[in-house]
Amino acid sequence: MKIKSMRLSVLEIVKWILVGLLVAFLVHSFTGNRISKAGFDTVWGAVTADADMSKMQEGSNQMIRRLYGLDLAQYDGIRLYYPKTNMGAEEILLVKMKDTNDQEAVKKAMESRKKTQMNNFNGYGTYQYGMLEKSVISIRGNYALFASAENAAEIVQAFGNAL
Repeated sequence: MKIKSMRLSVLEIVKWILVGLLVAFLVHSFTGNRISKAGFDTVWGAVTADADMSKMQEGSNQMIRRLYGLDLAQYDGIRLYYPKTNMGAEEILLVKMKDTNDQEAVKKAMESRKKTQMNNFNGYGTYQYGMLEKSVISIRGNYALFASAENAAEIVQAFGNAL
């Protein structure tokens, strides 16, 4: 009787693990690489609505290439605001990709920039370093966002809502 009972409980556990994996797969499938039809300017407006843009300046195409190594011709939209001074860590980069196959390259570019900035402030810019630690990289379908700001979590929330 105990062996039969033990087999039943093992089967129950396996069943619930499989159900959990199926749910995780479905959630990822329907949210992870979904192409957003939201316009770039609409998403940018939502992202910057609650951001303190006074500490940042708009980055030129050349600055985007220099800081991120991204070729602007590969994307449907890209906009950068970066610190006005060398002592700032506030930064927002929004990218609309033509194809979700570019997700990994964009993510690596954002991670590289974040790492560079953290190295720059490590040891003396504790406030800026802390902000960078809390910065967020969010890739959602054909959009990617890097937000380094005091309210990065709210900026990313607005980003997700705009998509």
